[in-house]
Amino acid sequence: MAKVVMVADDLTGANANCSLMKKIGLTACSLLNSFNEIPRDMDVVAYTTNSRAIEPEEAYKRVREGLKKLKDDEVILYSKRIDSTLRGNLGSELRAFLDELEDYIGICVPAYPDSGRIVVNGTMIVNGSLLMNTDAGKDSKTPVFSNDVEALLSKNLENQVKSIYLKDVEKGAEYIAELIKSEKKKGTKLIIFDGVSNRHLEEIAKAVVISEEKSFAVDAGPFTKVLTQKILENEGKDNKLLMIVGSVTDITIKQINETIFDHNVKVVEVDPLKFVEEINLENYMTELVKKSDAQLFETEVLMITTTPYRDGQSRLDLKEISKRLNISIDDISIRISTGLAKLASKILKLEHNFSGVFCTGGDITVALSEESGAIGIEIREEVLPLVAYGRIMGGDFPQLRIISKGGMVGDKFAMSKCINKLKNI
Repeated sequence: MAKVVMVADDLTGANANCSLMKKIGLTACSLLNSFNEIPRDMDVVAYTTNSRAIEPEEAYKRVREGLKKLKDDEVILYSKRIDSTLRGNLGSELRAFLDELEDYIGICVPAYPDSGRIVVNGTMIVNGSLLMNTDAGKDSKTPVFSNDVEALLSKNLENQVKSIYLKDVEKGAEYIAELIKSEKKKGTKLIIFDGVSNRHLEEIAKAVVISEEKSFAVDAGPFTKVLTQKILENEGKDNKLLMIVGSVTDITIKQINETIFDHNVKVVEVDPLKFVEEINLENYMTELVKKSDAQLFETEVLMITTTPYRDGQSRLDLKEISKRLNISIDDISIRISTGLAKLASKILKLEHNFSGVFCTGGDITVALSEESGAIGIEIREEVLPLVAYGRIMGGDFPQLRIISKGGMVGDKFAMSKCINKLKNI
């Protein structure tokens, strides 16, 4: 089931929110009016009730029915998507959420700083103008009747709303968390927060996580995005990256050293000859997995590598090994890439909640796909020339983020840029 369930009053809003969630690396889709085939492989599902301009009673019914069908124990966040200019059946639809999610408190952050929507002392300002002086105040179907956010949201909520102004938001996450807990004890059902910058959204989201109160988001999209990120970080679902590096090119060696300099990377050095000779290989694998497990408690980024990146280290003499073991140089390369892929697969199955994997060097990506039973990679975008980002399809690690890079591709900063990408999507 989806990690995040959003209910929007129109399709445009649902789609906009899905686009925001895709920016943080989650798969997302919009549903219209059928629950016969709810996607099970989506991180985010947005359901559209098309209820902005209908009667309040019908809006309540549609929202509650949709939410009821999408409720699931695996959901980490429910979100009521509201219009960025506060049009529509806000109170009725919020009441539907509160009735269906009985022990939850709504956390409303109407500000959308990137779109010029801010809230100061409970008043919404859009691109420097009071809300009612904008097109939202003149809308022929659903005009807003006030600049006051609480007045627009509190209908049908009977004195169960609390507004938190900028002076308190500025006091930071710990202070806000205590406010949330206090209001929940008082029986408050909806807290509305001021906000004028993305930093305020960040602090409020941190506070929600710190408070540990069961809550749902109420906003036009950006707060739901930030809160999802904070929840995932707190649960450790998106905080480990695995690097698999098997290339021995000079540029790869420079890239490794630059990446170690730029990031908190722990390195597990792997003897490629062990993979080639295949003597006591299982014991060696077990030793490497234990070492990797220990390192992952100390870092967000783990690199396993057969690359001789330290000064004084030498490359394998493939011709000598080929002659001694009577196998081809191609077979040597295959054994090394397969060995790294098997090791990586074992590490990815540890209890460390990986969000992504970076592969460089020849056949590493192919070997990992084969080892994990993946059917392919869904390519999302080009990170750098000849460097692709995507998601693993099927197998042991479905939807795991992956960036693959050839051993001779990029300048000395390329690998570090790839890790930055994986950290921030």
